[in-house]
Amino acid sequence: MDYNQLKLKVLELFNQSVEYESSQVLALVVSKNEERHSDKAIEMALLRYWRQGLLRRERRDGRFYYSLSERGEARRTWLRSIMGSSEA
Repeated sequence: MDYNQLKLKVLELFNQSVEYESSQVLALVVSKNEERHSDKAIEMALLRYWRQGLLRRERRDGRFYYSLSERGEARRTWLRSIMGSSEA
């Protein structure tokens, strides 16, 4: 899988008002795709996307909660355009 494919799949889960805990993101990615991703792969992807400024991250009660940033929304739009996603 191309790294941009996973990035788009993760960014597609979010909208500006939705926030997910990392285990929720894993469950959603697994439920929406036939490919299997390890927990660690999804956690590392979330960390990378946060470092890239695509996601916001907040720690509460020892857990990380992620939401889409403006930069992430712009990247998602760009990825959709170059990858021909029909989920626009």
